[in-house]
Amino acid sequence: MTVTARAYEEALNLLEDSEHARVFFAPGRANLAGAHMDYNGGRVMPVALSRGTYLAVSPRQDGRFLIQSAQFPGEAVELSPDDLRPGRVKSWSVYTEGALYVARRAWGELPGLNLALSADLPMAKGLSSSASVEAVVVYALSHLMGLNNGASHPDQIDEWVRLAHAAENEYAGVRCGILDQSAIFLAQPDSLLWFDCLELTREHLPLDAAQASIVILDTGVSRQLARSAFNERVAECTQALGLLQKHLPGITCLRDVFPADFAKFGGELTSTLHKRVRHVVTEVVRTDLAADALRRHDLAAFGATMTASHESMRVDYEVSISELDAMVAAAVAQNGCYGARLTGAGFGGCVVALVHPDAREAFDTNVAAAYRVATGREVKPQWFAPAGGPREIVANLRGPSV
Repeated sequence: MTVTARAYEEALNLLEDSEHARVFFAPGRANLAGAHMDYNGGRVMPVALSRGTYLAVSPRQDGRFLIQSAQFPGEAVELSPDDLRPGRVKSWSVYTEGALYVARRAWGELPGLNLALSADLPMAKGLSSSASVEAVVVYALSHLMGLNNGASHPDQIDEWVRLAHAAENEYAGVRCGILDQSAIFLAQPDSLLWFDCLELTREHLPLDAAQASIVILDTGVSRQLARSAFNERVAECTQALGLLQKHLPGITCLRDVFPADFAKFGGELTSTLHKRVRHVVTEVVRTDLAADALRRHDLAAFGATMTASHESMRVDYEVSISELDAMVAAAVAQNGCYGARLTGAGFGGCVVALVHPDAREAFDTNVAAAYRVATGREVKPQWFAPAGGPREIVANLRGPSV
């Protein structure tokens, strides 16, 4: 049984009434360009992964919710709609509860439901496992309540993004931007999403699967995003913005600070804030270069921006750790690797690399050996193609069909 089929079956098997269940899927995502740009108003280039979160849902008559997860056996959560409130829980169920909470606020009373989740995506590794949960629940509720009206209209997708983002911000308490939710809901197969977090414009840029595969390298170091230094970085950027607005009153976010502005007024910042803003200013430029490289099919130039982004996150944004640095070094040393960088907020988790598919066997062997020497840890590279967004799974006798 494949990983995908196993996760599908695990979600269904948690339900007592699986005969009347519907199953939905939402992918995880990796960000290849534009690190920590979402809450700074910059541009990003995420890709949806072919693994993510499966949600099996069946109706119940008492109006309550029962939430279960194959990744947290024996930790079922049962509650009423009135129990849903921000800050109620800090456990694994917070993202599902948050999606139920914001959907109820937006769409009115929800039906009683059994919700069973299973994921074939590593959790707390920078692959947006939390956003994948929020997205699949919001998407499923929209369909279960008959609110989707068939095709996914752009305005409806934008609403799904806003609701899933509110679940993360308001209920889970993570001060993230809309990158993760947008990347998931707007994803298309065989493409990267170029997304402007300030203007909300978007473009799908092709990625030739014959020339490049997406490889996820798990450092083996987990992190809890809401408890990490992520919120601290957001606060530092907010503070730096306030200081720079005294000299640049027209700016609304750090993305508006041009290199010439930074050269002129950056000296007004503390050493720490100076480094944070330097990352943002240079990352805006790098992301535009990355998009231009992909438009002209220059994968080597695109990969170079990935590796340079990691160095900026290591030195200026200070969100990398030694294991992430060792993994990037191991990856970029291999023939066929265009570039690599940490993906997600940092502080642990995964590295994403862009690699020629013909290099797979040697890449897997050599990266694993180099990482073992550097850290004493094991790694098993996972290879992906760009995937589409959330969808309902249609079952057949051979298993799930997406």
